[in-house]
Amino acid sequence: MLILLSPSKNLHNKPKEAHKFSLPRFPEETGQLIEVLKKQTPKSLQKLMAINDKLAKLNVERYHQYSWPHTPENATTAIYTFRGEVYLGLEANTFTPAEADEANKRIRILSGLYGLLRPLDLIQPYRLEMGIELKVGKAKSIYQFWGSKITDLLNEDIASTKSKEVINLASQEYSAAIQTDKLSVPIIDIQFLEDRNGKLQFLSYNAKRSRGWMSRYIVDQKIKTSKDLRGFDLQGYSFREELSESKKMVFVR
Repeated sequence: MLILLSPSKNLHNKPKEAHKFSLPRFPEETGQLIEVLKKQTPKSLQKLMAINDKLAKLNVERYHQYSWPHTPENATTAIYTFRGEVYLGLEANTFTPAEADEANKRIRILSGLYGLLRPLDLIQPYRLEMGIELKVGKAKSIYQFWGSKITDLLNEDIASTKSKEVINLASQEYSAAIQTDKLSVPIIDIQFLEDRNGKLQFLSYNAKRSRGWMSRYIVDQKIKTSKDLRGFDLQGYSFREELSESKKMVFVR
């Protein structure tokens, strides 16, 4: 199976050095986006992304510093660069080289700038959410810009890894970039709920960390099917069949 994750806005300043690396597979598309983003001023970027002035200035600088090709001297691997809640749960920094290789086979990270990343793909610091309405050529949004390209590449990865399912641990904003009707295998959504005095609640903060825990569980246990995933029990979670559906698995703690 393949796992879908969202990227992270928070990045490590000095990421762990990977034992090997690969290059993102949409260099031309990323270059197109960068050229459009370079035209943004801090003020226009602040409005576009709803971020503060400091972040706007930082990211305008990042766009102008972007260079291709990426090398270990000017870029770092995605899995060690992202540091949001999902990645804190994944604890990639503790991967052995063999575990990093396994993660590289199984995990795919959706990205507004890079499209679809493998964990060991080199990236440069950036911020570009998938849901941004940025005009690029005839496209009026990042979703329109990527169109079916992400789905097409994901289908190639499904074929090359002989995966039978895709486990969606990405946020709704990012998973919306996948054209599920064109996907060659079923995509299974995962929902994490908290039992608070008998009432089931979805808490975004907890769900993000849980997505990382489950990703690590799949990698460590080499889980191959969603049926085997029912045994996930880290951090007090358990599978709830009565709340689940054919393409949605619910875990509660």
